[in-house]
Amino acid sequence: MRMKPIAVVFAVFVLIIRFVIGDYDQADSKLNFFYAQMLVADFSGAHRSIDEAILLWPGNARYYAWRGYSFSQQLPAQCPRCSGSALGAVDQHVAQEAIANYRRALGLNSRDAVAHHNLAWLEHLLGDDDAAARDWREATFIDPNNPVLHLSYGMFLEESGNVQAGRDQIEAAINLSPSIIDSPFFLRYRKLSPDAADSIISHCVAKLQGELRTGKDPILQARLGKLYLYSRNFPRSIELLQDAAEQLPNLALVWFNLGEAYANLGDNGRAIDCYKKANFIDGSLAGPYLRLGQLYLQAGQKHLESSNLRLAAEKWEHRTPITASHNNRLYNGPRQRIDDLLPTTLVWYVTPCEVSEAYRGLAELAPPTQRVRYLSRINTCEQIPAPHLCPRENL
Repeated sequence: MRMKPIAVVFAVFVLIIRFVIGDYDQADSKLNFFYAQMLVADFSGAHRSIDEAILLWPGNARYYAWRGYSFSQQLPAQCPRCSGSALGAVDQHVAQEAIANYRRALGLNSRDAVAHHNLAWLEHLLGDDDAAARDWREATFIDPNNPVLHLSYGMFLEESGNVQAGRDQIEAAINLSPSIIDSPFFLRYRKLSPDAADSIISHCVAKLQGELRTGKDPILQARLGKLYLYSRNFPRSIELLQDAAEQLPNLALVWFNLGEAYANLGDNGRAIDCYKKANFIDGSLAGPYLRLGQLYLQAGQKHLESSNLRLAAEKWEHRTPITASHNNRLYNGPRQRIDDLLPTTLVWYVTPCEVSEAYRGLAELAPPTQRVRYLSRINTCEQIPAPHLCPRENL
């Protein structure tokens, strides 16, 4: 009987500790539910899960950022402002709720570049471009090696009329990740303004050439080799990419781009070898499977064509999140499995998209009973919406 008061005191103490500090394990379990629900687009369920996680761990900055993101799922996936429109009253309320959560997150952890980035988009949606510009600058300052942040900031600057500053950000993004030139973003950008696109690539090439004059750097060589593919200087591209591959043989994209250069010169045997090496190093990439499927089609090997095209579509649909690595470094808890960049289409818009070509090939191979399913998806890449409803015609 004497132990009972002690037990009661201990139980009360534990409850107080959980209330003040949080129940980490249960909270992280709720976060895992949140991730799973977001992956299947159960946004209302995800919102409930993150609310429960916050109750269990009220001092976790990341949870508030995720709650801001769950609110944002109710918003349009594109910015309507360049068309002269504005958010309606309901959307404005939702955006304000999302903003409040991102600001709470940043109050707890000001080093979250993605939270600054998403807050900037929301402020821009509501017309507060001064605040948006500050948060975009802060995002790129905190995480300067994230090309998506630069690209998003560049889109905003160009829309706002600061065209040169916008192009500088786009150039910074491509210098960091030349694969952007294969994305829906850059394909449309080049279509709207070919001179600007070519000028940006020329500046990137000149910058990398200048940096390489001080000595070999396989990463810079790999980036420059990729950009030479754009200008169709395939011999020089091969020279740089081969050198980079010898120094760093475990970089999948180096082998993939080397395969691209060989394929453009008609050396399909070497191209296939490079694509297979890329897949061996990183089986999550869609591009090598797509190219293998296309080369097997030329060789009349329909079975290999079909299996590789299926893998290309599958890998693209399960693309590794772009910003997850940043947040996994920044926060403890379950590994982040989804991206949270606003608008929700941005991640797909700024990375290479291989799935349309894969489904076109599968539609040609499929029996009539299965063809309709593939035909319905042959324009997936083309249908990925731009973050802005009306692209500037005078970029």
